[in-house]
This record gives sequence, structure tokens and C-alpha cells, in this order.
Amino acid sequence: MKILVAVDGSAFTQKALAYLTANRSMFGQGSDLVLVNVSTGLPANVTRHVTKDIVEGYYADEAAKVMDPVKKYLDAQGVTGYAVQLRHGYAPEEIVAAAKEVGAGLIVMGTHGHGMFGRALMGSVATKVIAESPVSVLLVK
Repeated sequence: MKILVAVDGSAFTQKALAYLTANRSMFGQGSDLVLVNVSTGLPANVTRHVTKDIVEGYYADEAAKVMDPVKKYLDAQGVTGYAVQLRHGYAPEEIVAAAKEVGAGLIVMGTHGHGMFGRALMGSVATKVIAESPVSVLLVK
């Protein structure tokens, strides 16, 4: 089974990764991890005034800030052979699109756990992914 793990560099991502690595047997032998990081898209009024190389460099730098510690953690846990996808745009849409593209059977995400009131006021990436995902979503609090 392919497991897509949404990573944003937060403490909640660390909890989700810790849960996955501590419970590897639950996901079966041969499960493939696909790590996806979504950077917020730059507004068009910014991108039209700079070169494509500058925009791509910005996205690469932002992704490295998130992915480098994640890779280091997974390597320390003995997890190898994972794939990485770097995307930019609206996080819930990009996470669901990535899951569809790679044929993921499960999406794993860390969550803030704000509860119903917090979701009503702020919205939640996790709530939107759950609503749009064609596959199961595991939230780790």
C-alpha cells in the first residue's frame, strides 16, 4: 500500500511521523511512503515581476526548510525508499491530487485537534482533505 504523508514542518507533522515509524507493522510489509509538502502559491502580482528561476528557487528553499528535517528523522529511524513530492498551491487540493496521482491507499496527516468550534472559525486542511479524499485519512493528534 502507498501511504501519502502530508508534511508541513510543524510539531504535528513530527507526531504523525513518530506514529508511523512506531507502528510500521500496522501498515503491512512493503508499504511505500510518499511525502508531500505543499508550499503556498505566490500571488501572480509577485511572480510576474521576477524570473522563473527566482520563483523556482523560492519554492525549493521553502520545501527544503520542511523536508530536510523530515528526511533526517526518517533516516535516523531506518526508514528508506520513500518518495518526495514538492507542490505549491492550495494545500487540501494539492494533497488530494497527489494521493490520486500516486495511487495512495491512505493519507496520513498531523492535526492541531482544534475541535468543532475551531474548525468552524478557521477551517482546517485536514477537514477539507477528509471531505475531498477518495481514500481513508488517518489523523494523528
